Amino acid sequence: MKEDWVKVFESSEIFKTKLVEDALKQQGIESHILEKPDSAIPSIGAATLYTPRDKAQQAMDVIKEIDFSMEE
Repeated sequence: MKEDWVKVFESSEIFKTKLVEDALKQQGIESHILEKPDSAIPSIGAATLYTPRDKAQQAMDVIKEIDFSMEE
């Protein structure tokens, strides 16, 4: 991992982490995903999202606004 980057999000569902990464990109926040895929089924597993330390609070604010519920 790049120096001075911090974890801002982690999920056991990789697609959620990718959704968060996209939301951060839309806000101009650089990020990087570190995936730990399941050895038997690579499409599942844990994924952690990192941002530069100076963007971490801004990233956390964006993440708080994301609603993962499927209810309407």
